[in-house]
Amino acid sequence: MNCCEAPITGAQKFYRLISPAVGKKWLRVAAVTMNAKTNVEANLQAMHTYMDQALTNGADLVVFPEVALQQCPPWGNISHTPTSQEMAYVRQTAETVPGPSTSNLVAKASEVKLYVVFGLTEKGDAGQLYNTSVLLGPQGVLGKHRKYHLWDDTYGGNEAEIWQLGTNAPAVVESPLGKVGLLICIEQALGEDTRLANAGADFLVSGSLWFTGQEGSWDQYTKGDAIETKRWYVATDQVGPVGHLITIGRSRVVDPLGRIVCDTGAKEGLVVCSMDLIIDANR
Repeated sequence: MNCCEAPITGAQKFYRLISPAVGKKWLRVAAVTMNAKTNVEANLQAMHTYMDQALTNGADLVVFPEVALQQCPPWGNISHTPTSQEMAYVRQTAETVPGPSTSNLVAKASEVKLYVVFGLTEKGDAGQLYNTSVLLGPQGVLGKHRKYHLWDDTYGGNEAEIWQLGTNAPAVVESPLGKVGLLICIEQALGEDTRLANAGADFLVSGSLWFTGQEGSWDQYTKGDAIETKRWYVATDQVGPVGHLITIGRSRVVDPLGRIVCDTGAKEGLVVCSMDLIIDANR
Protein backbone atom coordinates (compact mmCIF):
# COMPACT_ATOMS: atom_id res chain seq x y z
CA MET A 1 0.00 0.00 0.00
CA ASN A 2 1.50 3.30 -1.06
CA CYS A 3 1.28 6.47 0.99
CA CYS A 4 2.01 9.80 -0.57
CA GLU A 5 2.48 12.77 1.73
CA ALA A 6 1.04 15.75 -0.10
CA PRO A 7 0.82 18.86 2.09
CA ILE A 8 -0.15 22.25 0.77
CA THR A 9 3.22 23.99 0.73
CA GLY A 10 2.38 27.52 -0.34
CA ALA A 11 -0.19 29.99 0.95
CA GLN A 12 -1.10 30.80 -2.64
CA LYS A 13 -2.65 27.34 -2.92
CA PHE A 14 -5.19 28.04 -0.22
CA TYR A 15 -8.65 29.12 -1.21
CA ARG A 16 -9.17 31.23 1.91
CA LEU A 17 -6.11 32.79 3.51
CA ILE A 18 -7.06 32.22 7.14
CA SER A 19 -4.45 31.26 9.71
CA PRO A 20 -5.54 29.04 12.60
CA ALA A 21 -5.71 30.73 16.01
CA VAL A 22 -4.23 29.19 19.14
CA GLY A 23 -5.90 25.85 19.81
CA LYS A 24 -7.06 25.55 16.19
CA LYS A 25 -5.66 23.77 13.11
CA TRP A 26 -6.35 23.20 9.44
CA LEU A 27 -8.40 20.11 8.69
CA ARG A 28 -6.18 17.39 7.22
CA VAL A 29 -7.70 14.60 5.14
CA ALA A 30 -6.60 11.28 3.63
CA ALA A 31 -8.17 10.11 0.36
CA VAL A 32 -7.81 6.36 -0.27
CA THR A 33 -7.78 4.40 -3.51
CA MET A 34 -8.24 0.68 -2.93
CA ASN A 35 -9.51 -2.39 -4.73
CA ALA A 36 -11.71 -4.13 -2.21
CA LYS A 37 -11.84 -7.93 -2.07
CA THR A 38 -14.86 -10.20 -1.73
CA ASN A 39 -13.71 -10.71 1.84
CA VAL A 40 -14.96 -8.38 4.57
CA GLU A 41 -12.22 -9.25 7.06
CA ALA A 42 -9.50 -8.58 4.50
CA ASN A 43 -11.08 -5.23 3.63
CA LEU A 44 -11.34 -4.25 7.29
CA GLN A 45 -7.68 -5.11 7.78
CA ALA A 46 -6.76 -2.96 4.77
CA MET A 47 -8.80 -0.09 6.22
CA HIS A 48 -6.96 -0.46 9.54
CA THR A 49 -3.63 -0.26 7.72
CA TYR A 50 -4.70 2.86 5.84
CA MET A 51 -5.96 4.41 9.08
CA ASP A 52 -2.54 3.83 10.65
CA GLN A 53 -0.88 5.48 7.62
CA ALA A 54 -3.32 8.39 7.80
CA LEU A 55 -2.52 8.87 11.49
CA THR A 56 1.23 8.81 10.78
CA ASN A 57 0.68 11.60 8.25
CA GLY A 58 -1.35 13.75 10.61
CA ALA A 59 -4.81 13.21 9.10
CA ASP A 60 -8.04 13.96 10.93
CA LEU A 61 -10.34 12.25 8.41
CA VAL A 62 -9.78 9.24 6.12
CA VAL A 63 -12.16 8.57 3.22
CA PHE A 64 -12.61 5.16 1.57
CA PRO A 65 -14.42 4.41 -1.72
CA GLU A 66 -17.91 3.17 -2.49
CA VAL A 67 -18.75 -0.37 -1.21
CA ALA A 68 -15.20 -0.69 0.12
CA LEU A 69 -16.37 -2.99 2.92
CA GLN A 70 -17.68 -5.90 0.83
CA GLN A 71 -16.99 -5.19 -2.87
CA CYS A 72 -19.86 -5.87 -5.29
CA PRO A 73 -19.57 -8.86 -7.68
CA PRO A 74 -22.83 -8.19 -9.63
CA TRP A 75 -22.07 -4.55 -10.43
CA GLY A 76 -21.82 -3.57 -14.09
CA ASN A 77 -23.52 -2.24 -17.18
CA ILE A 78 -27.26 -2.66 -17.69
CA SER A 79 -26.42 -5.52 -20.07
CA HIS A 80 -25.31 -7.65 -17.10
CA THR A 81 -28.10 -9.26 -15.09
CA PRO A 82 -26.80 -10.15 -11.61
CA THR A 83 -26.58 -13.90 -11.10
CA SER A 84 -28.17 -15.66 -8.13
CA GLN A 85 -24.68 -16.47 -6.81
CA GLU A 86 -23.56 -12.84 -7.06
CA MET A 87 -26.67 -11.59 -5.28
CA ALA A 88 -26.32 -14.26 -2.60
CA TYR A 89 -22.91 -12.81 -1.75
CA VAL A 90 -24.35 -9.28 -1.57
CA ARG A 91 -27.17 -10.38 0.74
CA GLN A 92 -24.95 -12.55 2.94
CA THR A 93 -22.39 -9.80 3.53
CA ALA A 94 -24.81 -6.87 3.89
CA GLU A 95 -24.67 -5.30 7.36
CA THR A 96 -26.80 -3.06 9.49
CA VAL A 97 -25.62 0.42 10.50
CA PRO A 98 -24.62 0.38 13.33
CA GLY A 99 -23.40 -3.19 12.96
CA PRO A 100 -20.35 -5.41 13.39
CA SER A 101 -18.09 -3.62 10.91
CA THR A 102 -19.03 -0.11 12.03
CA SER A 103 -18.28 -1.25 15.59
CA ASN A 104 -14.92 -2.58 14.41
CA LEU A 105 -14.05 0.69 12.69
CA VAL A 106 -15.31 2.83 15.59
CA ALA A 107 -12.96 0.90 17.90
CA LYS A 108 -10.05 1.53 15.52
CA ALA A 109 -11.09 5.18 15.10
CA SER A 110 -11.04 5.57 18.88
CA GLU A 111 -7.57 4.02 19.04
CA VAL A 112 -6.08 6.31 16.39
CA LYS A 113 -8.37 9.32 17.00
CA LEU A 114 -9.57 9.57 13.41
CA TYR A 115 -12.85 10.13 11.60
CA VAL A 116 -13.78 7.77 8.77
CA VAL A 117 -16.09 7.76 5.75
CA PHE A 118 -16.56 4.43 3.98
CA GLY A 119 -19.01 2.69 1.67
CA LEU A 120 -20.87 -0.57 2.20
CA THR A 121 -23.96 -2.53 1.28
CA GLU A 122 -26.32 -1.84 4.17
CA LYS A 123 -29.08 -4.19 5.29
CA GLY A 124 -32.28 -2.37 6.24
CA ASP A 125 -34.68 -3.32 9.02
CA ALA A 126 -36.79 -5.42 6.65
CA GLY A 127 -33.82 -6.88 4.77
CA GLN A 128 -33.63 -4.18 2.09
CA LEU A 129 -30.25 -3.60 0.46
CA TYR A 130 -28.85 -0.06 0.21
CA ASN A 131 -25.65 1.41 -1.20
CA THR A 132 -24.62 3.45 1.82
CA SER A 133 -21.88 5.86 2.91
CA VAL A 134 -21.17 6.11 6.65
CA LEU A 135 -19.39 8.79 8.68
CA LEU A 136 -18.06 7.57 12.02
CA GLY A 137 -15.53 8.61 14.62
CA PRO A 138 -14.20 7.71 18.06
CA GLN A 139 -17.62 8.42 19.57
CA GLY A 140 -19.53 6.13 17.19
CA VAL A 141 -21.56 6.38 13.98
CA LEU A 142 -22.33 10.05 13.30
CA GLY A 143 -24.48 9.68 10.20
CA LYS A 144 -25.05 7.91 6.90
CA HIS A 145 -26.33 8.44 3.37
CA ARG A 146 -28.24 5.85 1.37
CA LYS A 147 -27.60 6.39 -2.33
CA TYR A 148 -30.66 7.95 -3.91
CA HIS A 149 -29.54 8.34 -7.52
CA LEU A 150 -28.68 4.83 -8.63
CA TRP A 151 -26.70 4.07 -11.77
CA ASP A 152 -29.71 2.34 -13.28
CA ASP A 153 -31.21 1.78 -16.73
CA THR A 154 -31.61 5.55 -17.16
CA TYR A 155 -27.82 5.91 -17.13
CA GLY A 156 -26.78 2.48 -18.43
CA GLY A 157 -26.06 0.62 -15.20
CA ASN A 158 -27.59 -2.28 -13.27
CA GLU A 159 -27.59 -0.87 -9.72
CA ALA A 160 -31.40 -0.93 -9.45
CA GLU A 161 -31.13 -4.73 -9.66
CA ILE A 162 -28.78 -4.75 -6.67
CA TRP A 163 -29.83 -1.97 -4.30
CA GLN A 164 -33.00 -0.14 -3.39
CA LEU A 165 -33.43 3.60 -3.62
CA GLY A 166 -32.22 5.55 -0.60
CA THR A 167 -33.60 8.69 1.01
CA ASN A 168 -34.10 11.82 -1.05
CA ALA A 169 -32.76 14.22 1.55
CA PRO A 170 -29.40 16.04 1.62
CA ALA A 171 -27.06 14.05 3.87
CA VAL A 172 -25.30 16.77 5.86
CA VAL A 173 -23.77 15.26 8.99
CA GLU A 174 -22.72 17.33 12.02
CA SER A 175 -19.28 16.40 13.30
CA PRO A 176 -16.31 17.88 15.20
CA LEU A 177 -14.76 18.42 11.75
CA GLY A 178 -17.67 20.55 10.56
CA LYS A 179 -20.79 19.79 8.56
CA VAL A 180 -19.93 16.97 6.16
CA GLY A 181 -21.93 16.55 2.95
CA LEU A 182 -22.10 12.90 1.87
CA LEU A 183 -22.76 11.77 -1.69
CA ILE A 184 -22.01 8.63 -3.71
CA CYS A 185 -20.58 8.27 -7.22
CA ILE A 186 -23.05 9.30 -9.96
CA GLU A 187 -24.77 11.69 -7.54
CA GLN A 188 -21.93 14.13 -8.13
CA ALA A 189 -23.18 14.46 -11.71
CA LEU A 190 -26.83 14.96 -10.76
CA GLY A 191 -26.95 18.08 -8.63
CA GLU A 192 -26.48 16.56 -5.18
CA ASP A 193 -23.40 18.73 -4.64
CA THR A 194 -25.53 21.88 -4.87
CA ARG A 195 -28.22 20.46 -2.60
CA LEU A 196 -25.61 19.62 0.02
CA ALA A 197 -24.05 23.08 -0.17
CA ASN A 198 -27.46 24.72 0.10
CA ALA A 199 -28.19 22.54 3.14
CA GLY A 200 -25.11 23.93 4.89
CA ALA A 201 -22.31 21.44 4.18
CA ASP A 202 -18.87 22.87 4.96
CA PHE A 203 -17.19 20.40 2.58
CA LEU A 204 -18.18 17.47 0.36
CA VAL A 205 -17.12 13.82 0.56
CA SER A 206 -17.90 11.03 -1.90
CA GLY A 207 -16.95 7.45 -2.61
CA SER A 208 -17.23 6.10 -6.14
CA LEU A 209 -16.99 3.23 -8.61
CA TRP A 210 -15.89 5.32 -11.59
CA PHE A 211 -14.73 3.11 -14.45
CA THR A 212 -12.42 3.10 -17.45
CA GLY A 213 -13.41 5.29 -20.35
CA GLN A 214 -14.88 7.86 -17.95
CA GLU A 215 -11.66 9.54 -16.80
CA GLY A 216 -12.68 12.83 -18.43
CA SER A 217 -16.01 12.95 -16.65
CA TRP A 218 -14.27 12.13 -13.34
CA ASP A 219 -12.17 15.26 -13.79
CA GLN A 220 -15.18 17.24 -14.96
CA TYR A 221 -17.39 16.44 -12.00
CA THR A 222 -14.87 16.35 -9.18
CA LYS A 223 -13.46 19.74 -10.19
CA GLY A 224 -16.76 21.18 -11.38
CA ASP A 225 -18.64 20.31 -8.19
CA ALA A 226 -15.99 22.05 -6.10
CA ILE A 227 -16.18 25.17 -8.27
CA GLU A 228 -19.97 25.20 -8.39
CA THR A 229 -20.43 24.84 -4.64
CA LYS A 230 -17.30 26.77 -3.59
CA ARG A 231 -16.52 23.86 -1.30
CA TRP A 232 -13.55 21.59 -0.74
CA TYR A 233 -14.28 18.16 -2.19
CA VAL A 234 -12.78 14.81 -1.14
CA ALA A 235 -13.53 12.23 -3.86
CA THR A 236 -12.40 8.61 -3.70
CA ASP A 237 -12.62 5.71 -6.13
CA GLN A 238 -11.75 2.04 -6.23
CA VAL A 239 -9.15 0.89 -8.77
CA GLY A 240 -9.08 -2.31 -10.79
CA PRO A 241 -11.84 -4.92 -11.22
CA VAL A 242 -15.17 -4.33 -9.50
CA GLY A 243 -17.86 -6.72 -10.63
CA HIS A 244 -17.87 -6.59 -14.43
CA LEU A 245 -16.02 -3.31 -14.96
CA ILE A 246 -12.59 -1.80 -14.24
CA THR A 247 -12.44 1.22 -11.94
CA ILE A 248 -9.90 4.02 -12.40
CA GLY A 249 -8.64 5.17 -8.99
CA ARG A 250 -7.49 8.81 -8.88
CA SER A 251 -8.81 9.52 -5.39
CA ARG A 252 -8.23 13.19 -4.73
CA VAL A 253 -8.83 16.38 -2.80
CA VAL A 254 -10.01 19.38 -4.84
CA ASP A 255 -10.08 22.96 -3.59
CA PRO A 256 -13.01 25.37 -4.12
CA LEU A 257 -11.37 26.79 -7.23
CA GLY A 258 -11.34 23.35 -8.85
CA ARG A 259 -7.61 22.75 -8.34
CA ILE A 260 -6.51 19.19 -7.53
CA VAL A 261 -4.43 19.53 -4.37
CA CYS A 262 -3.49 15.86 -4.09
CA ASP A 263 -4.30 12.72 -6.09
CA THR A 264 -3.34 9.04 -5.75
CA GLY A 265 -3.16 8.41 -9.47
CA ALA A 266 -4.35 5.10 -10.93
CA LYS A 267 -2.97 2.90 -8.17
CA GLU A 268 -3.85 1.73 -4.69
CA GLY A 269 -2.70 3.97 -1.87
CA LEU A 270 -3.58 7.18 -0.11
CA VAL A 271 -2.71 10.85 -0.27
CA VAL A 272 -2.86 13.22 2.67
CA CYS A 273 -3.24 16.98 2.43
CA SER A 274 -4.52 19.95 4.38
CA MET A 275 -7.60 21.98 3.62
CA ASP A 276 -7.98 25.54 4.87
CA LEU A 277 -10.99 24.63 7.00
CA ILE A 278 -10.27 25.35 10.63
CA ILE A 279 -11.10 22.86 13.38
CA ASP A 280 -10.23 22.47 17.04
CA ALA A 281 -6.71 21.17 17.43
CA ASN A 282 -7.95 18.57 19.94
CA ARG A 283 -11.21 17.89 18.03
